[in-house]
Amino acid sequence: MVKKEKLFEQFPPVTTKEWMAKVHCDLKGADFNEKLVWKTNEGFDVMPFTARRMSKI
Repeated sequence: MVKKEKLFEQFPPVTTKEWMAKVHCDLKGADFNEKLVWKTNEGFDVMPFTARRMSKI
């Protein structure tokens, strides 16, 4: 049986809160929603990233 190699397993897991802190730093004061969140034709907000389980920010 061949063992499947998991992509990116050498990186530690990162929480949504940690991602958001980095994003806000990189935006240098720009509004997150205006710069990175877009709306579908149906009016749904689409976040710039997803996670297996999005934790509360």
